[in-house]
Amino acid sequence: MSEFGSKLRRRIWLPFLLLTGVAVAAGVCFTFFLPLTPAFFWSYTALLVLLALGMAAVVSQRLVASLQSLAKLTEQAAPGSLERAAQHPDEIGALAQTITEITTEMRAKEQTWMGDLEKRNRAVQELSRTLQEQATSFETALNAVDWPVCLFEANGNVLQVNQSFCRFLGVSAESLKTMGLLRVVAELRRLVASPEELTRAAEAIFRKPSAPSDTLFPFKDRTGSLRLYCVPIFGEISSLIGIIVSAGEGADATAVDRLKGEFISTVSHELRTPLTAIKGAVGLILGGAGGPVPGAIRDLLEIASNNTDRLIQLVNDILEIFRMETGRLKLQPAPVAIDELVNTSREKAQKEASAAKIRLETRVSPGVPPALADTEQVEVVLEKLISNAIKFSRPGGVVRIGAESMPDNPKFLLLWVQDFGRGIPAEAQGRIFEKFEQADSVMTRQHQGPGLGLSICRGIVEGHGGRIWVKSELDKGSTFYVSLPVAHSLPRKPAVAAAPPSGRVAKAHHLVMVVDDDPDTRSVISRMLQSEGHFVVEVGHGSQVADLALRHRPEIITLDMIMPGVDGIEVLRRLKADEKTRTIPVICISISEDLAPQALQLGAARFIRKPLEPATLLQVIHQVCSAAAGSAG
Repeated sequence: MSEFGSKLRRRIWLPFLLLTGVAVAAGVCFTFFLPLTPAFFWSYTALLVLLALGMAAVVSQRLVASLQSLAKLTEQAAPGSLERAAQHPDEIGALAQTITEITTEMRAKEQTWMGDLEKRNRAVQELSRTLQEQATSFETALNAVDWPVCLFEANGNVLQVNQSFCRFLGVSAESLKTMGLLRVVAELRRLVASPEELTRAAEAIFRKPSAPSDTLFPFKDRTGSLRLYCVPIFGEISSLIGIIVSAGEGADATAVDRLKGEFISTVSHELRTPLTAIKGAVGLILGGAGGPVPGAIRDLLEIASNNTDRLIQLVNDILEIFRMETGRLKLQPAPVAIDELVNTSREKAQKEASAAKIRLETRVSPGVPPALADTEQVEVVLEKLISNAIKFSRPGGVVRIGAESMPDNPKFLLLWVQDFGRGIPAEAQGRIFEKFEQADSVMTRQHQGPGLGLSICRGIVEGHGGRIWVKSELDKGSTFYVSLPVAHSLPRKPAVAAAPPSGRVAKAHHLVMVVDDDPDTRSVISRMLQSEGHFVVEVGHGSQVADLALRHRPEIITLDMIMPGVDGIEVLRRLKADEKTRTIPVICISISEDLAPQALQLGAARFIRKPLEPATLLQVIHQVCSAAAGSAG
């Protein structure tokens, strides 16, 4: 900077010094050649010199200071520019050229940023549209229920109401949505046999929506009943309050339970389909499918992704409870090695543990016999127990997962998960395995969750003929124990083929037919596959699959099972009945695991449950195509 300033001053002073020299030379010449007094000419010359020097000083002070300020800004924007300008014969011209280059570069970056911002805005608009469609799907599912239903938020505001409830109460949906829980209950008092009890129950729920409740109130004319219930979804932060009206003969608790089951099944189905699209779309954006994601937008998208995972887990838990209560949980026990089961569960929980700064340890005793268990379901039990242990452990703590034999009962073995957190009060240890229960209200506030995990664990373990229990001390931690039946022996593992020579193996690109009636889900799955270089044919209706499969001859088909008109089972049956399409591997994708046995029996290669993980889908496609190529070879 000093070198640039010195050179700049020399360039400004030079013309004024030349002017001073010319003035002196002119005075000397005039003295010799003109008949005037020398004193006059020398006075004139001195005046010119002083004027020139004064102008030079003023110009130098103002111009150099401004140029130096501009030069400092230029040096900050382009380090090293002053050094290049100082070495250039025309330093002012070099500085002007540098400023021009910086301006051009800034304009180019501005255009790039505007383009990226436009892409991000389109992605956010797409996500907003999907969320709106999800809300519409939920409302459609609610209106499909024949019985009057009204749902409220924890603060008593109306969340959703179906048309049957509006007709029953004689109030329009718009007017009803302006009413709160207590006003709606006040309108219903005239119908029930015990209006005071209804009011007390509603006020109790309004005061404490975090407490679960479920009460039935018969009508005065005994032609039906009204059910008022409250289900804590995320503790005191959010709860679901509902009013269901049953009318006509046989409107008893059994009928209400049947309605609840149908409602849960319908709503869960309508939720999991848009959740698949949301999760896939957010995952594609975070993965860079739309270009680089700025930090602020990435943070927001990760929040959306994490909460989508929470909602998916909630829907899965509700469906799992429903399957248990209705006897639809079908276990497929088989001999399984306990050390492999423990290690797999630990690896799945490692990411959550690392985020919480918890160390996971495994302690499997030597000689533990294999268990006779449904591997997938027991992994669910271990994952939930490990997740709970992580949540209630202090940062820097440790969670241990172990297994050992039971000498006093050789027909069973013991799995356990131990943490060293705050522990569980003795009075709460007996009820934490019930639905919608947690140890206490403090835990409910600190750790969000519906309180279904341990109830699901108990259902799975007892379905195996085992038992689950807990031992805990306050401020010392808790240990959850699971007993499982022992298997006599493990099945013999098939010989593993020799690994190919090391080296980079190119990924195979396949022609995949994506069949799904939901356009958003179909688009997301297609983008997942295309991001890995696969070629995609999209099909939106089951009746078109057989003909298009003959025309395009895809290498593999992903098939949604629940579609209007021709469903996935019928599509699969048609594909396997034709010799020309029988050998095409089909991966079935559905929100309902109840369809898995029938699909696999008809010849499906694999069955994946929605919402699906992109990595899982890509891995399954690779495995199935590799297996098909191997058998063909």
